[in-house]
Amino acid sequence: MIKKSSIWWAVLISVIAIVFVATGCAKKQVVKEEVAAKPVVEAKKEVPKPEPPKVAPPPPKVEAKVEPKVEPKPEPKVEAVPAPPPPPPPPPEPKKEAVPPVAPKPEVLDLANLRIHFAFDDYNLSSKAKENLEKVASWMSRNPAFKIQIEGHACEIGTNEYNLALGERRANSAKKYLEALGVTPARISTISYGEERPLDPGHTEESRSKNRRDEFIQSK
Repeated sequence: MIKKSSIWWAVLISVIAIVFVATGCAKKQVVKEEVAAKPVVEAKKEVPKPEPPKVAPPPPKVEAKVEPKVEPKPEPKVEAVPAPPPPPPPPPEPKKEAVPPVAPKPEVLDLANLRIHFAFDDYNLSSKAKENLEKVASWMSRNPAFKIQIEGHACEIGTNEYNLALGERRANSAKKYLEALGVTPARISTISYGEERPLDPGHTEESRSKNRRDEFIQSK
């Protein structure tokens, strides 16, 4: 019994000692912590508060130089110089009298060389006679102001009355051919002289063949 009680006392003493030691250590730690904490606070108090960063003042406003407006000098008024009076109109040109157009000179045609001949007791046109009549018609178309007269002739053979009639038929043959070529009938007249105006007064056959003819006379 004595041994058990002594053991419990030893345990109790040990527990008390452990508690005492633990309590002392705790106090020391608390003190140490307080001591350690104080200088920190003090240090914090001693550290000056950081000053706010200095903001550089804005640069002074440079006022733009306003150049004074230079008003343009008014241009000197130039008085308008009056325009010189217009020159007087030139005198009217004298009226030129209208010159009448000069009529073209008529074309000259040797009608004597264009006479036509006939066979004995005949008034039909030969090819040579038609050729001459075409030349006459062409000339008349270029000279519309002229007219012609066709003279019919015969040789001395036969009676005077017969030859007058034969000469008329020969003149009409030539007239009809000219009209067919386009010559106006009013520009053509006919006449018969029969045997009264021979071209050759001889009595040979050669002379008589010359007298059986038509002559063309120009007229206006």
